[in-house]
Amino acid sequence: MICYLFPEPTFFFYSPDVPALLYYAQIPATVIALFFSLYAFWKGKQFLLNRLLLAISIFFSLWTVSTLIAWTNIHSDFILFIWSFFSLILGLLSIFCIYFIYVFLEKKDVSVRLKIFFLALLAPIIFLASTPLNLSGFNLTNCDAFDFEWFPLKAYGTLLGVLAMVWILILIIYRYRKAIPDFKKQIILMGVGIELFLFSFFGMEFLATYLTKIGLLPNSQLELYGLFGMVIFMIYISILMVRFRAFNVKLIATQALVWGLVILIGSQFFFIKTPTNMVLNGFTFVASIVLGYFLIRSVKKEIKQKEELVKLNVDLQDLLKQRESLVHLVTHKVKGSFTRSKYIFAGMLDGTFGEVTPELKKFAEQGLESDNMGIETVDLVLNASNMQKGLIKYDMKVIDFNNLIKNSISEKEISAEAKGLKIETEIKNDNICSVFGDSIWLKEVVNNLIENSIKYTKEGKIIVGLEAESGKARLSVKDTGVGITEEDKKNLFTEGGRGKDSVKINVDSTGYGLYSVKLIIEAHKGRVWAESEGAGKGSAFFVELPVMT
Repeated sequence: MICYLFPEPTFFFYSPDVPALLYYAQIPATVIALFFSLYAFWKGKQFLLNRLLLAISIFFSLWTVSTLIAWTNIHSDFILFIWSFFSLILGLLSIFCIYFIYVFLEKKDVSVRLKIFFLALLAPIIFLASTPLNLSGFNLTNCDAFDFEWFPLKAYGTLLGVLAMVWILILIIYRYRKAIPDFKKQIILMGVGIELFLFSFFGMEFLATYLTKIGLLPNSQLELYGLFGMVIFMIYISILMVRFRAFNVKLIATQALVWGLVILIGSQFFFIKTPTNMVLNGFTFVASIVLGYFLIRSVKKEIKQKEELVKLNVDLQDLLKQRESLVHLVTHKVKGSFTRSKYIFAGMLDGTFGEVTPELKKFAEQGLESDNMGIETVDLVLNASNMQKGLIKYDMKVIDFNNLIKNSISEKEISAEAKGLKIETEIKNDNICSVFGDSIWLKEVVNNLIENSIKYTKEGKIIVGLEAESGKARLSVKDTGVGITEEDKKNLFTEGGRGKDSVKINVDSTGYGLYSVKLIIEAHKGRVWAESEGAGKGSAFFVELPVMT
């Protein structure tokens, strides 16, 4: 049947008796949503996030086109057919917004279980959309079906929108707390954009339906204001596209959005008839120009900064490569010099050059010891550099960490006793403590920590402990030495990091020993740290490794 009280629409959609706001709200929002989502899809159709954005825009566009038909058409059967899909479109829009946020936050597809749950939420609407329970009749006087909608199904569609808002808010808050700083900014932009869209869209749609039903409004024109939420959402999407490259598109997308919006809003002046809508359109037109100008300028500035950062990063990589080449050149040259002089001193001691006086022999012993220390230092720097680049290959096996520590202690007892120090052990469970690692490098760690304690302890004792609990083996090396200040703690375990006055006690300190320890332990999936109450109060170093069960 035909609603004869209303004129036949021109060009299928246009009718002079409907509010100008209908076109003012529907057309720009629909075109902008489709333009942006299609552009993102075209630039990266292989990305699930881009495909989901397109799906959301399509559902939104189906809603706007359907409501446009419902407002302008006069054929009851056609309007009733379109009207039956309203709840389904709302449900799909809600669920796909949740799906979209999941993929955005986790950078991967959702589980099959969650997809089944999404489908279960949509099932009532899918099965009831084409039944009389959804729509039981049509009002020819008003040319609408508001009075014949089944309220439970209508409420369920709106409830899905509320569920989407709450669900997305919880997801955003949860992920924000764990995200890195740069991604936190993206989460805020996406979260604010999609929540504003959902709130304005579903909020206005609910108010319009409810107030019309109870007679406070003559029609559901109020819901048209909710469509502007999509424009806001797309503005946030444009910022994410360019500033963070979340959808793999560039500045042209933002420029197209802004000026496309300006043109579309400006085109409304040609068919607006009432002064009120003319003022409203004029205000929005000026605001969109101002907002667009500042948005584009901000994005250009951001792109320029990112390009400068990329350039600086390239320069930094070049400098690091140059430094690496220089380090290897210098260390190999130095190591070669130490090695040559070492053989000279060794020859003096073993009689290769004939008999030498006791005084020269003493100097040769000192020279040999100095060369050995120099070679060890060069090896330490080279090893740290290779560990940092991941070039060290560890021979990972199950080893007895307890036995390794005891062997290291027995080797260091002589040098400790030479300084009048005593090495004590505190091994709680004197059994096999198995860890998965490279015995040579782990022994290097234990040796380094014990040697450091010997070097930086003038008197007293060194206590080496081992305990295994909660699936972890914890090695501790405690001493009564010079201690560590709060200032020096910041430099421990860093490349070249040394205590402020460490060279006064150990002139051979390079700052690479503890750095190497840290790299080795991290490669073994463990952690290392130091504790001290301050200068002169001793120190304690701890190493924690996973225990093999």
